[in-house]
Amino acid sequence: MRFFVKLWPGALSAVLLLCAFPPINFNLLALIAITPFLASLMKGGAKRSLAQGYVFGFIYMLAQMAWLHTLVTRWTSNPTLAVFTWLLTGFLGAWYFALFGWLANRSFHRGWPWLVPLVWAGIEVFRSYIPGLAFPWGLMADPLYPFPSIIQGAYFGSIFFVSAWCALCSMILAMWLGGGSWKQLRPYTIVFVILAAASFIRLSSPEPTKKMTITIGQLGVDTAFGDPAAQKAEIAKAIDSLTLAAISQQSQLLILPEGTAEIGASFPPATPPFPMNPSIPVIFGAQRGENPRYQSAVSFDGKKWLYADKTRLVIFGEYVPLRNTLPFLANFHLASGDLTPGDHLGMLDVRDMKVGPLICFEGMFPDLAYKQAQGGARLLAFISDDDWYMGTSAPEQLKSAAVWRAVETGLPLVRSASLGYSMAVDSHGRILEEARLRDRFPLHAEVPIPDHADPFPYFPVFPLVSVAGTIAALLIPWLPKPKVTNEPQGNRRRTGRNANAGGRE
Repeated sequence: MRFFVKLWPGALSAVLLLCAFPPINFNLLALIAITPFLASLMKGGAKRSLAQGYVFGFIYMLAQMAWLHTLVTRWTSNPTLAVFTWLLTGFLGAWYFALFGWLANRSFHRGWPWLVPLVWAGIEVFRSYIPGLAFPWGLMADPLYPFPSIIQGAYFGSIFFVSAWCALCSMILAMWLGGGSWKQLRPYTIVFVILAAASFIRLSSPEPTKKMTITIGQLGVDTAFGDPAAQKAEIAKAIDSLTLAAISQQSQLLILPEGTAEIGASFPPATPPFPMNPSIPVIFGAQRGENPRYQSAVSFDGKKWLYADKTRLVIFGEYVPLRNTLPFLANFHLASGDLTPGDHLGMLDVRDMKVGPLICFEGMFPDLAYKQAQGGARLLAFISDDDWYMGTSAPEQLKSAAVWRAVETGLPLVRSASLGYSMAVDSHGRILEEARLRDRFPLHAEVPIPDHADPFPYFPVFPLVSVAGTIAALLIPWLPKPKVTNEPQGNRRRTGRNANAGGRE
């Protein structure tokens, strides 16, 4: 029992970090939330550190994935399956944080606390890109998206860089509470302040002065649940209304959400999927082809048709693994007819301006937006269908991804979703315009467009460095020890009185 009582720091930190996320939104807590967790990892041994991490991870992932219970219940009408799926994500997702606890404890005991923020970021990178299970959800920096002044570091190294900065802040506080001297804290504090200053400086760089008038169409139609025939009629009605609004707004581009239309096997389509005005270029989401079938972003600018296929599909939503091997899956009302991922990341050219489309799930991944910027995109078009998650806290995290992708690439971004959130974001992550959630809304935005893309050339370096730091923490027992071995931070009080660091359990 005493062993479990000692796990309260991990539980407390999980609760604090969750309070930074929707629906509570005490956003700035992300900077200090894991302080109790890190303070506990400075003491004790591997067993307790693993347990601390697992407790943190189970509470954190279970709450982060609560929307999954709502989704699966609505989708399959099977509450038992929903509870099982939800609990499974908590039990399995907790192991990421158990690994962090173990590696952070190793780093502290070796006297290398500088590894800890890298390990946190490295594990975020790992869980965001692990094949088959890649899911960049609940990243520590995510709640900071409303504060452009402190998130510009993402331009230099992605959202993972800002997560490491948050972990560094919590680590400094944990070391101070554990009795760390100013001599020990000074280098970490200086790095923290320099990175904060760099963010402020980056924010002060000027925005482009050339503006483009864009209508971002929010259908106001629930495309996830309901009668397909009624949905189709409502979507057609909404598109007519939004097109007329774009004409009245004298827009230069109309953006419509994912899943707006169906396009058959031929491309360009023999018949447009809905009435189009040749004077207003349009980008919309469609399912393209028959066998294979793709989720695509499609553009028509009055002269030419183009498409870009979605390259990263949602497991069980857009394809079902082992569908033919496990026939009982048919009882769960899962999606019928698997989609095929595109074999390359496509780009749209709308009247000589390159637009980088991000289709729903793709917008969660920093590398895809960066590749669009590298390819010369001057605008990112994030088209989505978040209707599956309405009534949960998930849509706001999906919304925040738009801000992070804009900051990371230094490009403006427009986001169109069926029920929302639809918005326009400038190249520094400032939200220019936002539509009311769930309403049919022709969002008018004057978006600053750069003359050319200017992504940071060393953007991919930090994620690789963080993974290398994680591997270094794994290899600590085999790495040469420093000549002077520092005691774990927290074992020595500033008064000089030794504190009990705890033995290995």
